Amino acid sequence: MRQIAVPVLFILMISLIPTFVFSNEIVQEITVYSGYLKPGETLKVDEYKIEVKIGVDGYPYLFVKGPEGGNFARADFGLKLVLGSVNVITGRYFDDKGLFLVVTYKVEGERYQAKSGVYFEGFSIFSVTNTSVELKYNGNVIKLPTNRSIRINGYLLKFDGDYIYVYRLPTVSLLRSEKSEGYIVVKFPYKEIFANPGSSVVLPLTIFNNGTNSTVITVSPLSIPEGWNATFTYNNVEVGSLEIEPKSYITLLLTVSIPQKAEGRHYVSFTINSEVVTLEIDVKHKPEKAEEFKIETPILSQEAEAGILLTFPMVVLPPRDVLVTISVKAPEGWRGYALYQGVRVSKIMLNKGQAGSLSIEVEVPRNAELGSHKVSVELKFYDTDGTLLKSITKEFWVNIYKTYKGEKATLKLIVVDESGMPVPRANVQINEETYGTDSNGMLEVKLDPGEYRIAVSKEGYEKKEEIVKLEDGEIKELKVMLIKEAYYFDVETESDVYSIVLGEVSVPLTVTIRNLGRNDDEYKLKVENLPEAWNAMFSQTPEGSIEITTIRVESGKAENVYLRIYPSLNSKPGIYNLTIVVQSSSGIIKRVPIKVKLIGSYRLGVNIPNYRMSITAGEEKSTTIALVNFGTAPITNIKITASGPQGWDIKVSEPSIPILDPKDSVRVMITIKVPEGTPAGDYRVRIQVKSDQQEWQDSIRVVVKQKSTSAYIGLLILVLAFGIVIYMMRRIGRR
Repeated sequence: MRQIAVPVLFILMISLIPTFVFSNEIVQEITVYSGYLKPGETLKVDEYKIEVKIGVDGYPYLFVKGPEGGNFARADFGLKLVLGSVNVITGRYFDDKGLFLVVTYKVEGERYQAKSGVYFEGFSIFSVTNTSVELKYNGNVIKLPTNRSIRINGYLLKFDGDYIYVYRLPTVSLLRSEKSEGYIVVKFPYKEIFANPGSSVVLPLTIFNNGTNSTVITVSPLSIPEGWNATFTYNNVEVGSLEIEPKSYITLLLTVSIPQKAEGRHYVSFTINSEVVTLEIDVKHKPEKAEEFKIETPILSQEAEAGILLTFPMVVLPPRDVLVTISVKAPEGWRGYALYQGVRVSKIMLNKGQAGSLSIEVEVPRNAELGSHKVSVELKFYDTDGTLLKSITKEFWVNIYKTYKGEKATLKLIVVDESGMPVPRANVQINEETYGTDSNGMLEVKLDPGEYRIAVSKEGYEKKEEIVKLEDGEIKELKVMLIKEAYYFDVETESDVYSIVLGEVSVPLTVTIRNLGRNDDEYKLKVENLPEAWNAMFSQTPEGSIEITTIRVESGKAENVYLRIYPSLNSKPGIYNLTIVVQSSSGIIKRVPIKVKLIGSYRLGVNIPNYRMSITAGEEKSTTIALVNFGTAPITNIKITASGPQGWDIKVSEPSIPILDPKDSVRVMITIKVPEGTPAGDYRVRIQVKSDQQEWQDSIRVVVKQKSTSAYIGLLILVLAFGIVIYMMRRIGRR
């Protein structure tokens, strides 16, 4: 007996041990974020950081950093970027919203056997059936159906009928580039309601986003009594998550269907993001009441500045099938209308028990007066036979605390092409005034309120016109996309003056052809207005010697061709006006005028046949010099001078020559007269030639001789002098 008792006691002790001892780890990939990420924002998923940046090419790039390092790629649609436990899939990128991301995360979970009394991570199991398991968490009762999952307080729970899988979710946070002012506010005033068995309860749930950034909210039933049904709908569509724009709100309808046999108190719990809301429903039979038309209006008055769109939510609950007409009366100059399921309406059909969720839209003009303004909404309910059953009028109030009345509007215009690149220096005509975009394709101008016709044009693009209405003080951004013409191009030369030195090899002139059209094109090349005997040649390289007459250029690209001009040998220096003609295959012709500047070479040759002259003092003698123009350009304003010792008379036959044409020559005589009494000896006469283009100078040697009689007289004087010297020596010697 004692041997049997010990195993029984052991089994009993084992049954009291929590079932997490039977757990084993399981890896699951779970979606932890689905929404937009703007440049400058950081999405943190535990130790991983996800960012979006705009590259120099204008495309968005996705960056993921984590313990393993980093990874990045261009965020094309459908990109899948994996790093460690994080897997990011990208959607489309929008300038105002950012890049849409779906982020999944590999988490390690634990599996627990679904048995009453099991406790794990703050959850306890107290009821298990074939279709669901009921858990207690923080005093709330949570019902988890088979093959369903719920998220609560950082955990994901799944139930497959035998086991509960628990996954600890990573911490996800979005760091904004700008501090978000405000938060999510939920308006759901119902805590306890009464209902009849077999009925459906429809309750409005309004969620406000008071922040400065859009946010995604998730709603999900958490715990529902067996046999009951609860759904969230938006515009008659069942939803699980929605994105709310900043400074706006949405109204969801919670519909709870109660079984016919239900009675007593029951609890319906649901989550809004991580917040748990519990609704108590007391089901009991109540006597039928008179028909009642209910209209729920959670917002009756709003504070606003002029120029914005206001929305007042309204839920209509009719007691029978009805036709509802909606009439919105707004102040003069304002616009008011009703939206149903996202469509502007004035009549809707509602069935008994069906809740109609309306949005009363009020467009406030920017020149609205300060103060309070009333908006009236009249609803008339008609029976199916057209009988008027009820007429109800609801009043809403708008208090304008800021207006822009009388202020000029600002138009910010950006002009781009099909690829999204800016179009600089585009012509912008606003009514009768003409403006131009800057190097970034942008234009900012202040205008009076009113309607304007804007025409944007540029060579190579199709003209685009827009009608723009500007209100008081409005800052309107307008993007205009210009579409390239099928065939268009421009031609540019490196200079509009092509200098050529006559007689020398010239450097070619670079001509650039840019294909600005959408299609590839071929271009014919030629030069017009060439003087007689001149030649021109295009080549594909600067050193090329093969002539081309056509060139093909792909769309969006540019090609260079090189032009050489060959003047005739007898061409004179000067300016010649020529025209480069480029014709596309589509027939478009571009003419580019250029000036060919012929520059002559200047080579003045001066020849002196005799660099030595002999002249007897008192006489004159002549010599010649030859001037030859060996260059290719005329030499002008030639001045010839000759200079010698003081007192000499030197004359030049042609001291001034106005022009000496190429290959021409001229002889000039230089006459030198040596004065009487000039001692014999060697002398230099300097000859100088100056022109507008060149200078030259040299000298000739002049040998001066005395006459014969003078020589004899000199000799006699020497003899007499010698005789006198001898006589004096003898006489003195005798004494």
